[in-house]
Amino acid sequence: MKVLSNPPKNSQIHAYLLFYFICNVQIGVGIFNFERYIFETAKHDAWISVILAGLVAHLFVWFIVRALHKYESTDLYGIHFDMYGKVIGTVFNCIYMLYYLCITIIIMRNYIEVIQGWIFPDISSWVILALISLLIIFAGFGGLRVIVGMCLLGFIVIIFTMLLFHSSLEYAIWSQLLPVLETKTANIIDGAIRMSFSLAGFEIILFIYPFVVNKERAMLHSQLAVGFANLVYLIIMVLSIVYFSSNQLERSIWPSINMLKIVKYPFLERLEFIVVSVWMLVVITGILINTWVVTRGFKRMWNLNQKATLVFIIALAMGVAVTIKGHETVDQVNKIIGMGSLAFSFVYPFLLSLLVLIVFKFRGRRRSNKKGGSQ
Repeated sequence: MKVLSNPPKNSQIHAYLLFYFICNVQIGVGIFNFERYIFETAKHDAWISVILAGLVAHLFVWFIVRALHKYESTDLYGIHFDMYGKVIGTVFNCIYMLYYLCITIIIMRNYIEVIQGWIFPDISSWVILALISLLIIFAGFGGLRVIVGMCLLGFIVIIFTMLLFHSSLEYAIWSQLLPVLETKTANIIDGAIRMSFSLAGFEIILFIYPFVVNKERAMLHSQLAVGFANLVYLIIMVLSIVYFSSNQLERSIWPSINMLKIVKYPFLERLEFIVVSVWMLVVITGILINTWVVTRGFKRMWNLNQKATLVFIIALAMGVAVTIKGHETVDQVNKIIGMGSLAFSFVYPFLLSLLVLIVFKFRGRRRSNKKGGSQ
């Protein structure tokens, strides 16, 4: 496998499309229940935890893009080969592919739980999985540009869904945000760590970077995407705190959907049913991106056909997702994957970026020393 990656022009995208790409990875089915996990530890200062996690994400994106700029055109798979060599690099690549497979499985299972909890309580999990899987395979066969088009549609769904939350402002009790910073600093930091699972996904630029035409603008649009995602989570977090009482928010399984129950129009009721159904587009987009990363790994390392590996990955994810049953089990898996996201999305990409910057600095010195010696 070559370190550098130069995709064909018909697969390349402009940098501004990174905004939609990253937004759809960061904003998914977790938006329905993330508030409860953060509020459990940070209480009414949970919104500070969201801001803190967002600032850390901005910092790490800066390091990641700076490291990518050191290469002409490569992705995480190529960086692993360059930094660690063929054997160790392959091991690290396989670990990341397994991680994104796990993310795919948990996204599927979380959305199934929402569907069964709100719309079709008696429907079998495999029916929903089969429907989602067919749509993913159909869209995935279209390649990266089709996935980016899906991201644009998913972004529109996110915007319209956010507009619906304005109804909760009528019942907001803003004094529930006070006093500010009453929660212990350790609990606020713990809330920020828990928030990492929801904000994870910005590291996807490590895989999409070679396909960007104007790479010099990758930093701008990546930062804008992270800022937008953080703003969305912050708005929903604040609205949840001022709308629910402390006991209600801690007991509610899907606080965001509960807030949508009060949205009513003369010609339309139970709007949350429509939102949950339409949100499938956002879920499918997120799964498409994660499975594309896995199939891209097979393509880069072993030159396997991405369409064939996509079918295999979806079938494997579907088989595992069916075996996860019960809300408590799903909740436990979410916590495990959440800790994994902290490592794979935040800590490791940051450390790898530092390593790349240090290595290239020494390589630059060696080149300058050789030039000086030859003179």
